[in-house]
Amino acid sequence: MFAEHESALKKLMSKKPSCPALITQELAASLLPGRADDSHKGSFGKALVIAGSRQFTGAASLAIQAALRSGTGLVYAAIPGSIYIPLAAGIPEAIWYVLPDKKGSIILNEKSHRFIEEKTGHFPALIGPGLGQSAGTRAFLFALLVHLFEQAPNQPLVIDADALNLLNQETNWHDRLPNQVVLTPHEMEFSRLTCIPIEEIHSNRRDLAINYAREWKQTLVLKGANTLVVSPNGDSRILPFANSVLAHGGTGDVLAGLLVGLLAQGLAPFDAATLAVWLHARAAELAREVAGPPAATLPSDIILKIGSAMNIT
Repeated sequence: MFAEHESALKKLMSKKPSCPALITQELAASLLPGRADDSHKGSFGKALVIAGSRQFTGAASLAIQAALRSGTGLVYAAIPGSIYIPLAAGIPEAIWYVLPDKKGSIILNEKSHRFIEEKTGHFPALIGPGLGQSAGTRAFLFALLVHLFEQAPNQPLVIDADALNLLNQETNWHDRLPNQVVLTPHEMEFSRLTCIPIEEIHSNRRDLAINYAREWKQTLVLKGANTLVVSPNGDSRILPFANSVLAHGGTGDVLAGLLVGLLAQGLAPFDAATLAVWLHARAAELAREVAGPPAATLPSDIILKIGSAMNIT
């Protein structure tokens, strides 16, 4: 099935030389980090996932588990204190930072501000899955961005889900980002960020994605059928995959966790995003083969197939 997607898109692109480069299995294999037999956990970097709220505990769980499956050596998870017990009980491999919360969402106070100053900016981070959009969480997000902008501007950061929607609440938000950000909107989130109607985005995905990646000077992953990955200078790649298997809440959290884990292993943002979207899509197809129809394939099934998707060399 995956080969059929790739073949069809190659035929389409042969008529349009200006189209994005195709994300093939060969390209994905060339980007996959190596693993020497004499390596140790320190060989594969560290990732930080800041996620979750009482309402969206599952989003944090999916992102953390996907980061762990990515191959990175250590995954630190910063979550609201009210959801610590169920998450920690179910994910023994993560290292936990328990943050203060109000009504189940992270807030900015002295403790969480100290966490930002002491624990962030040292290795790649993801913020957003299931975070919620409370005023306290918004204050936390922008305090983190200020810290990274001033103290660690070149440390990679993935901004996903609720964090994208919180960005949209700030005028000229793109001027407040550090240098190595990966933005991962679906079309509705992209519409909110750009104030462009979703119908126009859907009909002009490639050009809009390229234009805004250049304007924002960041790596952009525009999710959807045939996901686009665009670098800050406008180089673009397209995924040969379009299937409703990914039309489940939570699949974006899996992608975001996988992406930050690949960044932690030293891939540049454009390449990490490229590899993440291919592995995510391939794992989804493998999961569907087990679960049955796309409607029955869940994000947690996709996580279990990430390792099989990596078996491409």
